[in-house]
Amino acid sequence: MPAVKKAKRALSLAQSIVRDIEAGRHNPGDRLPREDEMLARYEVARATLREALRFLELQGVIHLQLGRGGGPVVARPQTGDFASSLSLILHFMEADLRGLLELREAIAPDVAGYAAQRATTADLSALAGCLAELRHHEASDQFEELNRRFHDLLGWASGNPLFGLLTSAMHLLTREFSHSLGYSAQERAVQMKFLVRVLEAVRIGDSAAARQAMSRLVAGSAVYLSERSPELVSQRVRWGQL
Repeated sequence: MPAVKKAKRALSLAQSIVRDIEAGRHNPGDRLPREDEMLARYEVARATLREALRFLELQGVIHLQLGRGGGPVVARPQTGDFASSLSLILHFMEADLRGLLELREAIAPDVAGYAAQRATTADLSALAGCLAELRHHEASDQFEELNRRFHDLLGWASGNPLFGLLTSAMHLLTREFSHSLGYSAQERAVQMKFLVRVLEAVRIGDSAAARQAMSRLVAGSAVYLSERSPELVSQRVRWGQL
């Protein structure tokens, strides 16, 4: 069988397996049928089945458990799986950190606005807890990571999982860059001021105020990074840096 045709067959099989996982309402940790059962069900060659399963494993849909009684076990794709695939695409598109910063400027204000409309009590509690940690660690090495966590929580509080996924993925992509450049004490204080405003606006359900505060925060952050380290924001996204 030609390689291209074989690859298409494996991809088609992978899609069928995903549909069956969904239809069977499998949960993470559930085992899929044994190899001989899957071969009989899908009527494919062993090599095609194994290629399809490897593809699904790379996508985070399953993991292959080794040893006696092993085999394909259902998982759920995580943010890291999406970020890895995205970084590979961005690598070949020659995208740089500046592009990611501009993307954040475009969506972060709306994310905050939606969070003001939709955040649950649990969301607000998590955001308030994260902000308290940020205050406590404002002068420590943990500030950048906690800062990203606050924005991640805000993304998921928007009520739209696409915002949560994209926000978290962008932070995974930019984490390596941020290791090269920490925020100054003055910039941390500015960011804290606007984060407090964002959370207060979200808490009272003021979408306009949340958008405005977040817009000023991310725009100011982009300017700060561009002025302090223009060579850093020009660095390209590289696959494998996650």
